[in-house]
Amino acid sequence: MFNDFLNAYKEFWIKATDFKGFTSRSDWWLVQLANLIISFLTIPIFLKTFGFNVYGIVCIIPQIAIDVRRIKDFGKDWKWIFINLIPILGWILWFIWLGFGKTGNGKINLYRN
Repeated sequence: MFNDFLNAYKEFWIKATDFKGFTSRSDWWLVQLANLIISFLTIPIFLKTFGFNVYGIVCIIPQIAIDVRRIKDFGKDWKWIFINLIPILGWILWFIWLGFGKTGNGKINLYRN
């Protein structure tokens, strides 16, 4: 389990700018857990030092990339990322799709090689 955790987080950074391909639901969850733990540990330090969360800013592009890969694995087009612009309802729907949605969902051949 710990090895899966480390591999998922390592792949998160290796594929930081890869918007093609797929991310499994379990890898997405492991990365979210890793980012949550790291944020809890680093936010107090960064807020005192810089006045803002440096780790959160550094993770923006890799997080968008993993979300796009996960939403494609769910079976939706990447453009659905903009549902996050709808406050509360969009965020809840996004979280349900990425965190609890099926893998593939019938459109898997549309994107897979």
